[in-house]
Amino acid sequence: MTPYDQRRKRILKRLFVALTLFILSFALFGLVSLAFGDSLSEFGEAAPLLWISLTTVLVTLAYQPVNQAYVWLFKHVFFPRRSHALSALHRLSQDLIQTSELAELANLLVNTLGEILPLKTVSLLVKAPQGEGYLIASAYGWRVMDYRKFRWLVGTPLLELVKAAGAQILLREKVTRSLSWQEANQLTHHFDDLHATCVIPLWVRSELVGSINLLPSNPHQQLSESDLSFLADFGQAIAPSVRNALVIRELRLVNEELRDAQSQLLQAAKLTAIEQLATGIAHEIHNPLTIISGKAQVLLLQKDRKVYDEKIEEILRVVVRETRRAADITKKLLMFSRSSASSRERLRLENILDDTLSLIAYQTSLEGTQIQRLVADGLPDFFGNVQEFREVFFNLILNALQALASGGKIQIGMTYQEADRLFVIQVADNGPGIFPENLDKVFNPFFTTRQEGTGLGLFVTQQIVHRYGGSIRVESEPGEGTLFVVELPSDVQAPSDASHRAAAHNPTMVAK
Repeated sequence: MTPYDQRRKRILKRLFVALTLFILSFALFGLVSLAFGDSLSEFGEAAPLLWISLTTVLVTLAYQPVNQAYVWLFKHVFFPRRSHALSALHRLSQDLIQTSELAELANLLVNTLGEILPLKTVSLLVKAPQGEGYLIASAYGWRVMDYRKFRWLVGTPLLELVKAAGAQILLREKVTRSLSWQEANQLTHHFDDLHATCVIPLWVRSELVGSINLLPSNPHQQLSESDLSFLADFGQAIAPSVRNALVIRELRLVNEELRDAQSQLLQAAKLTAIEQLATGIAHEIHNPLTIISGKAQVLLLQKDRKVYDEKIEEILRVVVRETRRAADITKKLLMFSRSSASSRERLRLENILDDTLSLIAYQTSLEGTQIQRLVADGLPDFFGNVQEFREVFFNLILNALQALASGGKIQIGMTYQEADRLFVIQVADNGPGIFPENLDKVFNPFFTTRQEGTGLGLFVTQQIVHRYGGSIRVESEPGEGTLFVVELPSDVQAPSDASHRAAAHNPTMVAK
């Protein structure tokens, strides 16, 4: 409601009160004249003074009830919208006190304000987690993707102005009028970013926990002094609720971090125990298996000089095959062990990928499998061990091959994210996919759904990736194929080699 509307409303109410009192006085004069007409004539010249006295008493006694009656009529009959808005905001402040979830509180606040007040946009600006500036918790009249991307760092001019103004509500026109055109232009852009012309700060003691930002539906509409006073009181009333929700959010984030840290420590302890056991077993078994396999192969080579029964020859072949399979398991266990990790050097991941593809080219040609290589241009060097990453590529590609039927397709992609300094490797196949109940088990040691599998390939791959500070995940839907995504930070390298890091560029995918 504009100041002109406010003045008009006050003048109108006063006219109604005066008219009502005049009518009551006239009615009183008529009733008294009708009842005591003859008696009043005896007063003579004193009669006007009597009527003035009676009218004064009537006005004095009737003014307050008449005024209150018109206040009620103006609120509930003539101008019910404003009364409804004030009562709704009062109820809203009570509801917010009982809300501890930040998202629920923010949605309730902005949607209620947007619905009961003539506003085009409403947003709630709150402190970001861990004190990293301020962000929009929820907004009315915004696109969701817009307000979720919004963030103001500490030091933003409008944010600093809000802090300097204290509990005072900031109006764009009033603020920019007192500044130079450069400062006014800058602040106008900040108001535009907020989609607001009015900023209501939310203070709890000396801490600015956020602000409510409003844009009226009518761009020429101005908030009256009474509106601003009420909104300031409203902001002061709900600020503790916003602060409590922020504290609860921080506590939950800390709790989640503690749970993750505890889970990682527990997992690390389990892996250390498995590692020690695997290393000991592998060392004790690998050499005897190699000897057994070698002796069996010697006997097979001597079959031209000695006549073997067909059954014995088949047994020897089985011995060779199974000992090789067992030796492969021990080799993977040894690679899993951190103590067996080789020294690291500067390498090109795309070259290791090409070497691995050449090793399995014969097998893929026999099975009619199509492999599409998608590697970005300008990949930087990586600091690691060639054998370990050859094992990573080999396990991921072999896993995809074993999942495919004849004539399947594998797509291998490799990019570099300059902003995050991160290598991203993707291996996708169009095979039968993985059932949901098995997705969480694919990296478990000795878990496999294939009869001839060992269940160590993906487990060893995960341990190698984790050793470099990276991550690996799997995405799959039954019948839709499977995607493995490996992310490797490029900053994990020798300290003396840090100055020689290769320059990286934004990748452009090319198919070969």
